[in-house]
Amino acid sequence: MKVAICVPCRDTVMTGFAFDLAKLCAYEGVTRCAKGGSLMIYQVPGTLIFNQRERLADEALKDGADAILWIDSDMRFPKDALQILLSRKLPIVGVNATTRRFPVLPTALDYDQETKDLVKVTSKDKTGLEQVLGLGFGMVLIRKEVFQKVEKPWFWFEQTDKGGTIGEDIYFCVKAFDKGFKTVLDHDLSKHIRHIGTYEYGWDDV
Repeated sequence: MKVAICVPCRDTVMTGFAFDLAKLCAYEGVTRCAKGGSLMIYQVPGTLIFNQRERLADEALKDGADAILWIDSDMRFPKDALQILLSRKLPIVGVNATTRRFPVLPTALDYDQETKDLVKVTSKDKTGLEQVLGLGFGMVLIRKEVFQKVEKPWFWFEQTDKGGTIGEDIYFCVKAFDKGFKTVLDHDLSKHIRHIGTYEYGWDDV
């Protein structure tokens, strides 16, 4: 199996992310080569995230990727994260990354049939897998058959009726759902993921 790691970023990436990516690649490289597969890495710098993701997916699939592992450049993750996600054997499976500012909230979303609104899905005190409407793409594995059946543009954004914004990642998950692909959240792996943020230290912290 050919797996492409796709990383949209700006002009720099976080040191912790780079360290974790190196460990994952070293761990996966040995395992994948032993099985006759390969691991590819793609990076597109820029500021338009939906355009970056579209270009990354195009390039990876053109090079024969069987699956794409999306990792944002401000994430921390274990070296066996890809192995865990592949073992789920699902078209779309990923983690529930938290936001990187206070108040800290989950990024996974589901649709509430009663309120007709999007609601946050927590991974706290949960284990196993759970189907959701969509995930933030901090770390998500998507098989190539999803891209083959979902029409372009794969990534875009939309305004909700209540004035909110649906980002490019949730947009993709909704389009995939319309084609019969469920998005699944891995609660157990989510607990080993970190989202790197910034904090301004002052005398109130002393």
